[in-house]
Amino acid sequence: MMFEEVSYLIVKIQAELSLNYSFLESWKITFDSAKKRAGICKINSKEISLSINHIENNNIEIIKDTILHEFAHAIAYQLYSDRGHGKYWKSVAREIGAIPKAKGAFNLPNAPWLLVHACSKTSQINPISERFRRNNKIKNYFLIGQPETKGELFFIRHADYKRFKQGLLDQNRLELYQ
Repeated sequence: MMFEEVSYLIVKIQAELSLNYSFLESWKITFDSAKKRAGICKINSKEISLSINHIENNNIEIIKDTILHEFAHAIAYQLYSDRGHGKYWKSVAREIGAIPKAKGAFNLPNAPWLLVHACSKTSQINPISERFRRNNKIKNYFLIGQPETKGELFFIRHADYKRFKQGLLDQNRLELYQ
């Protein structure tokens, strides 16, 4: 997605919505590097922020819905003091052309790290979840309800785990980080 195309779309949507909701003219639009969400409406600072990662990984229709979704938050708050995805937000979202759902279906960037459980008894490596950052205190954690797994949680590079599962990398060559 071309950043200029999205910037133009934002300006166009804000201008069109400002015809009926003049208070939107004072709202600013910014961009951030969030990896797990598409956008955010910051009520106190009157700011809507879109994730650059969301823009880079999705088509124009999904991005347009995200923009409308966040403007629906601004309008619902200004008119009804409604925060979140309540009935006023849903009504506004429908009215301005957004899909009135709390979470949309959109692509996210791939996380570079994988949290794994390296079982000391079986020597098996089981994936737990993808992560964008490593937690340097992971050696102090354990799986819920399984205190015996303390010290057995590690991070490995996602790409290395894929090679391991394909048989292209031996288990003893995997780099485990704690």
